[in-house]
Amino acid sequence: MVLLSLTCAVVGETGGAFDVKIDDSEKGSALKEVIKKNSDGVITAPAMKLQLFLAKTADGAWLDGAGAAAVTLDGDGHLQGFEQMDPTLFINNDKHFGKNFGPAEGEVHVLVVVPKIESKRPAEDERMVRF
Repeated sequence: MVLLSLTCAVVGETGGAFDVKIDDSEKGSALKEVIKKNSDGVITAPAMKLQLFLAKTADGAWLDGAGAAAVTLDGDGHLQGFEQMDPTLFINNDKHFGKNFGPAEGEVHVLVVVPKIESKRPAEDERMVRF
């Protein structure tokens, strides 16, 4: 069990990257909770709805802050070219960070996609408006 410091960036947000600390024996689902908690209110969607992606380029290099800030969603709101993290796997799984992961200065490790929340009033509210 090793405490990791991961740098995260919310795709589409200009506020910059932020760090989270998580034990490498935790699962990706726990990382979602930690990211939401440490987002300073930027993330308001339920943690389980977050999509997490490894912030690695095709050649395996971690993005830097400018690279992460330049990442955008496609027309359908999806992130292309990055590997989505599996919430059922441990952080130290080789598909995520592996057992020998060591972050370096200037790296971004996780790209966070926050789903758009549609504001729909419950049907009960709609009925109340009519009467």
